[in-house]
This record gives sequence, C-alpha cells and structure tokens, in this order.
Amino acid sequence: MRENTIDSILLDLDGTLVDTASEMHLALNILLSEEAMEPQPYETIRPLVSNGVMGIFNIVFEDSPKVNGRRFNRYLDIYEEHLGTNAQIFPGMEKVISSIENKGIHWGVVTNKSKRFTSPLLQKLDLYERAACIVCGDTTDKKKPDPKPINHALLLLNIKSSKNSFYVGDSKKDVDAAKAAKISSIECTFGYIEEDDDPEKWYADYLIDQPIEILKILNI
Repeated sequence: MRENTIDSILLDLDGTLVDTASEMHLALNILLSEEAMEPQPYETIRPLVSNGVMGIFNIVFEDSPKVNGRRFNRYLDIYEEHLGTNAQIFPGMEKVISSIENKGIHWGVVTNKSKRFTSPLLQKLDLYERAACIVCGDTTDKKKPDPKPINHALLLLNIKSSKNSFYVGDSKKDVDAAKAAKISSIECTFGYIEEDDDPEKWYADYLIDQPIEILKILNI
C-alpha cells in the first residue's frame, strides 16, 4: 500500500503497543500474598493479560470471582499503585510510531482497558499527547470484539471510510473487531498469546512477529 493512501493506524494497548504484563503479574502476586495464597509464575500469567483481570482471575481462583467483587477491586487498586513502573513500549514500536508521525499519518489507541488506567499509563510513557485519539474500554458502551470502539476512533479522526486504515492487535477479539469495522487487521504474535492459540486461524489480513514489520506492510 502506498503511504499517501493510509488514513490512520490504530493500535491495541496491552500486548501490542505496551508490554504491561510484568505490572499485572506484580499486582496479582501482591493480592495473592494478601490472600495467603501461593504466587503465580510470570510465565503463567503473561499469556493471559489480553483477557483482562477476569481472564487472569478465572485461572487463578477456583471460586468464581466476580467483576467488582472484593478481590477484583483490590487488584485494581494495587495495579493502579504500580501503574507505569515497569511497563515499556515494545522494542521497535517507538520507531514504528515515529515513522508514522513523520509521514503525517494519524495513529491512535483503541483498548478495552478503562480510562482510569489507560490515560495515566500513556502519560507516563510520553504517548498520551502524541496519539491522535484514545478510545478506552469505557469510552463507548461496547468493547472489542464489537466494532464500535474502532468506529468511534475513526469518527474522532474524521475518517469517513475505513478501507485505508489499519488496526494492530494481539488477540482474536482484536482481529474480529477489525473485521467487523471493515478495517485492515494486523495480528502481532509478540503479544500475549496463549499456548493453545493459533493466530493463523484468526485470519487477520497480516501476521507479524516484530513491530518493525508494520512499516513494511505500510510501505513507509
């Protein structure tokens, strides 16, 4: 694709733009310590991060934890305390963003993470002011895999057609959301992929192993 036909690049946050697994793992083990439970190894938790807090809880706890339950809310408080202390932009992603910016192409974030955590995290990583739009999990009344968050981002960017935009993510719900929004999908395998996942069967338009490959797809 020629660079002057690209309208926007939209990025998932956790597992795509930023590696947040270490902080989520840390918050979990602090909670487990408070609950007098054994800590979980990082290797067990990392693949679950794209599934959010409940995706992690459903594996760790056996008593059907609830959204907004005591442990859920305590976990969020712990995570907030450590937000941005260990999170890092994935290696190579800064070059991708800078190259996109240098071409005058809009880029933004579309994540299921709530604004409570998304905004301060992006601010700490000096990305908040650079993003042309930020759509969080509570910006609209739907989350991915529903296409509404992506469509809302395109609306914020005043993009009337989705055919010249891309969405980059690391999970099946990202690919499904992109398809539903009729936007080109880029699936990144460097994110939080579970052992039983097969990204090739998610049928994204593009499959990449390193962030720098995004520039090859965009031909910039």
